[in-house]
Amino acid sequence: MNILPIVLGLWLMSTLGGCAQNTAVYRLGDSPTAEDRRLLVTFADQSINRSLSANPQDGYRALDQYSNSGWSRHFAVELADRHHLQMITQWPVTELGLSCVVYEVSDQARLKQAIRDLENDSELVSVQRMNNFKVLAEGSVSAQSQKDPYLSLQSSYRSLGISSLHAIATGRGVRIALIDSGVDVAHPDLQGQIKFSQNLATEPADHNLADVHGTAVAGVLVAKLDNGIGIAGIAPHAEVFALRACWPNQPGALAAQCNSFTLALALNQAIRLDSQIINLSISGPDDPLLSLLIDRALLKGIIVIAAVPSKDQSGGFPANMEGVIAVGRGVENHSAQIIAPGQDILTTVPHQAYDFMTGSSFATPHVAGITALLLQLHPDWKIADIRRLLADGLEQVSPHLLDETDGFRTGSTTLAVCPPSQDDCKRR
Repeated sequence: MNILPIVLGLWLMSTLGGCAQNTAVYRLGDSPTAEDRRLLVTFADQSINRSLSANPQDGYRALDQYSNSGWSRHFAVELADRHHLQMITQWPVTELGLSCVVYEVSDQARLKQAIRDLENDSELVSVQRMNNFKVLAEGSVSAQSQKDPYLSLQSSYRSLGISSLHAIATGRGVRIALIDSGVDVAHPDLQGQIKFSQNLATEPADHNLADVHGTAVAGVLVAKLDNGIGIAGIAPHAEVFALRACWPNQPGALAAQCNSFTLALALNQAIRLDSQIINLSISGPDDPLLSLLIDRALLKGIIVIAAVPSKDQSGGFPANMEGVIAVGRGVENHSAQIIAPGQDILTTVPHQAYDFMTGSSFATPHVAGITALLLQLHPDWKIADIRRLLADGLEQVSPHLLDETDGFRTGSTTLAVCPPSQDDCKRR
């Protein structure tokens, strides 16, 4: 009798059963009152396969298809029993070869002691609080958004000379991970502009994922070009992966929040999707797990661009990380490497509407979009080349970015095509 099918069947039942016990990873914004009692623990899991399969669609698989190993599940449960913790969910961080577990303590007063006890466990890679992050937008959506906007209202579009750049580059083929709240993919100026979207955060009761902040950032980045309506994005032909890791504070609100776990899910997925640029219009406290993932992205040559909080906003991470391009709009206490337009930016909002937005949240996609244009023209450029071009003594992202940076000049149809570190510069 061939027992192999029976053994395989039992193994599959065990594996699927283990997965079924996990709380859905998409529900970690479901309980605001529990956030301050939750912590994240990571440990190495040698069974995690970090390589993509030969299937070209593998990178687009749902996260729950990457299951935890039986060993890691057993270890996570044992850890919970040992430290009197409630296990909320577990997820394999494929890009780091780690298993990440979210636990909850019964009382907030126990959180610090639980973290101290876990930090003494040599088998663990990291232990941390569940941190909260916020998008960096100011104000709110107006009661009556613009219904018939014009390109002439995009002051930043003009000041950066984007029309001239579009004669030679539109970001075609450049992959951008937009980690934010949800994007209204049915908006007339965004239809067909989002190559891939995935919800990694809590889902609203009405299942409507068309959030204000994410839609507004997406509009700055990739709103359709020359379609006769609305506005135009900085890199309208870029390939955008919209990864919803944040959710609005209340339905229809501009303000939105994320946490360590949902952002980790999104960063891991952005790396798996082979993104070239990651746009993070968010800020919060230093975060060990997110730092590991951003370092991993930088090591792979991904350009990470993050917003800097203004004077009255807290946080500073991840813009304060070495290697990350920090973007502000000129009113920040923290150091911003690039100053970009972020005041009264006309962009898309849900329900086929447009509105003016303010904040470094909207300065960041300007830099991400220009970076996409540069990568289309110079696919071999490294982070250092982009950084020197954008940050070499510039006060703001403006026509000076094109006219005064060494080795980079534009006319109506020409653009330098060599890194700013080279003296001899070709044109095309």
